[in-house]
Amino acid sequence: MRLASADFTWPGLRPEFVFDLIAELGLDGVSMAFYGGEGGTPRTPQLIAQDPERWGERVAGELAQRGLGAADAFCVLSAQLAPLAVNHPDPAERAAGDALFEPFTRFARRAGSTGITLLPGLVFGGEPWSDALERAAEGLKRRVEVARAAGLRCSVEPHIVSTHPYAGSVIDTPEKVHALLERVPGLELTLDYGHFNVQGIPDREVEPLLAHARHVHVRGGARGLVQTKFADNVTDVGRILDVLAREGYDGWVEIEYVHDERPGCSDCDPIQEIQRFRDFIRAHERAAGRTQETT
Repeated sequence: MRLASADFTWPGLRPEFVFDLIAELGLDGVSMAFYGGEGGTPRTPQLIAQDPERWGERVAGELAQRGLGAADAFCVLSAQLAPLAVNHPDPAERAAGDALFEPFTRFARRAGSTGITLLPGLVFGGEPWSDALERAAEGLKRRVEVARAAGLRCSVEPHIVSTHPYAGSVIDTPEKVHALLERVPGLELTLDYGHFNVQGIPDREVEPLLAHARHVHVRGGARGLVQTKFADNVTDVGRILDVLAREGYDGWVEIEYVHDERPGCSDCDPIQEIQRFRDFIRAHERAAGRTQETT
């Protein structure tokens, strides 16, 4: 089981410094996020699109220099989420998003990632959920095909947007996730139990989704909190690892911590919590007789 951390855990630091930090933490790879627009990351999808091959070679070199792998490439075209969303009601917005996605696949391939994570879209205004779902399915069918043409797998992360007031994405419950997967052949999941646990949805209802996982996020979870410390975690991470092994999962496990003002996120020291989960996962895998892969 290869372990990674997200570079967006430390948004104010240079990407190269973050890569150094992740290597210092003894992890195997980096889950790289690219957020566009206001509040985005230093390296945006719009910047990448100007010369995707050159950026891919640069990032691949930065990772190789530190002995790290490209665990994932997370493409968020706008940090505000609604602009350029894959299921935006405006066809022009959807087309602009499609135009940015194709060069991003060339970048991700050159950088060494085997897949791309996308957000699944939103429910806009007071529209019926079914309308938002159908637009998301149509848009994601196109993205899956473009990714496949580049030799990449494509997944979406079921997620919520906020807790107070509550706002979800188009797939914020297991039932809604299954509905989308049924409509988009080849679409996989980037799965984070935390987006369900925060709503009070128990692990047992999330577990069937592991069969569709391309990439997995792990962090402390609890009802009402976006994330928790390792000591307060209620998510059964050991069982997640065991089910993944049974399913023949060959992807990465990303220990994802952030530090912001959302419930639970300002109470955690990302470095300490990443270390605690790193040590737990590796000890669990050794006890289960499963060897720890390295890059």
